[in-house]
Amino acid sequence: MPMAEEKQAEKSEETDLKKLRRQAKDDVLKAQYLLAIKLASGDGVEADSTEAEKWYRKAAKRDFPPAMNNLALLHAGEALGEPNSKEAVKWFRKAADLGYALAQWNLARHLQSGEGVAPDEEEAIEWTKKAAEQGVVAAQNNMGICCSEGRGMEADETEAVEWFRKAAEQGQLQAQFNLAVRLRDGRGVETDLGVAREFFLKSAQRGMVASQLALAKMCAHGEGGEPDDDAATQWYRKAAEQGHAEAQKNLAERLSETNSVEAVEWYKRSAEQGCVSAQYNLGRHFLEGDGVPVDCKVAIEWLQKSAINNDIESQFLLGQIFDEGINANPDPAEAAKWYRKAAEGGKVESQFALAVSLERGDGCATNLEEAANWYTLAAEQGHASAQFNLAGMYARGRGVMADDKKAVHYFELAAEQAVASAQCNLGAMHEQGRGVEQNFSSAMRWYELAADQGLCRAQYNLAVMLHAGRGVDADLEEAVVWYRQAAKGGHAAAQYTLASLFLHGEGVEEEDEVEAAKWLKLSAEQDVPEAQLILADCYLRGRGVPEDFVLAYVWFNRASSHGLDIAEKNKRHTARCMTPDQIAQAQEISRTYLAA
Repeated sequence: MPMAEEKQAEKSEETDLKKLRRQAKDDVLKAQYLLAIKLASGDGVEADSTEAEKWYRKAAKRDFPPAMNNLALLHAGEALGEPNSKEAVKWFRKAADLGYALAQWNLARHLQSGEGVAPDEEEAIEWTKKAAEQGVVAAQNNMGICCSEGRGMEADETEAVEWFRKAAEQGQLQAQFNLAVRLRDGRGVETDLGVAREFFLKSAQRGMVASQLALAKMCAHGEGGEPDDDAATQWYRKAAEQGHAEAQKNLAERLSETNSVEAVEWYKRSAEQGCVSAQYNLGRHFLEGDGVPVDCKVAIEWLQKSAINNDIESQFLLGQIFDEGINANPDPAEAAKWYRKAAEGGKVESQFALAVSLERGDGCATNLEEAANWYTLAAEQGHASAQFNLAGMYARGRGVMADDKKAVHYFELAAEQAVASAQCNLGAMHEQGRGVEQNFSSAMRWYELAADQGLCRAQYNLAVMLHAGRGVDADLEEAVVWYRQAAKGGHAAAQYTLASLFLHGEGVEEEDEVEAAKWLKLSAEQDVPEAQLILADCYLRGRGVPEDFVLAYVWFNRASSHGLDIAEKNKRHTARCMTPDQIAQAQEISRTYLAA
């Protein structure tokens, strides 16, 4: 605006103000009220609350409700110095009695809070309703809250929705959110996710953080419209930037796969506000070095913050950290402590881990009975390893009364979850008729399932049944296939049996002493006495291996240590064919074996 025009405008304002003052002094009601407004707000004149109060009071004494309400507002605030709530309530009531809606609402708020008047919920609601019926949107929203919560009346969500809708359609921010919540959840109104999303959007666009969070979730899940990941991220970000802890955590979760560095920053902001799941995730990022350098100490600090707030995931992870010594040396006692907390919180993996600690006495006193109880809790929730371990306790009577039927039950549960050891043990129960009627065919079926998973013990048991023709026609060639699989897996008895078959040319293409000696040595090294005895004889006679009296003596000696008299006899016979140096060498090798 040109300077000349500015001066003209200022002159015009001064003229208008002088005119307004003159009219106010001449007792023109409207002039007194308008002059008070200008003085209170500093509109075209230096603000002067004291003079504004004087003119409001003059107009108020002439029963002019707007002046009464504004006079009350001056006294309720600090513009005149210390608030005078009692004076404010007096004028609010006068204007309210004359039907002035804003004063009715202001009086209701004071009656609710007890400022300047004794609290009176019932009267407060009466004035709130009067103001709401005259279209005061804040009062309408408050009526909705009262109806919803049953404050001063019977709770009525349907009526609450009506009040929220009235205020929301006039743009009242909180009412838009409250209405959207009820449309989303079907409270007092039929669920309408599309309209709920619209009202969340209206209030979210005006900066309401709770609406931004709710809208983000709806966009993410495709509620009330198509899923929109970009919009979800956008609204989570807006709420997060306003400091909303849950939004910060949710934004971090969305960013963790694409930008783990930024994700860590948002997790940290949320964690610092006490968000338990953010503390857990932040600890996990430091533990794994995802978006931040690995720092076990910091990881543990954050995990402990969430763990002491009963976050079972953090408690379980702490148990694993101390159990495995990820941060330093293993600390079984600390591990057991955190496993117990998570177990008591219902974490099934922790119930299993605690049971293992109690069974082994790792970090706590051995307590087989309590171990069985925790195994049972985990087993009944479908934890396969707990089912297997519990079955073993029932089979051996450890911590519980021996009960083959219960052992079979839990072996079956674990076996059906493809636990190979459970399948093998279940096969053995069927083979022996323990806890179930003896059934070789069933035993074969379970052994085969476990054998197909590579369990060498099951492969050996299957081979034995095929070899002996138990539950099936004898099939030595097929038995050799499974003996060989088990032997390759390190099963000592399978290695010994396979060696015997090669020595005698049974079930194999031809007799093969070299192959036999190879398997005998592997079995003998696992301390199978019979394998040691025959391997010693092979060295003595040069069968499949070069003749070697020293090694023959060594293996006869090892077989003899298991109480085989013939081994001791053959050792003495072999010694007669050896030089003193050879005997000394053999004895030194034997001592080395014993020391190992």
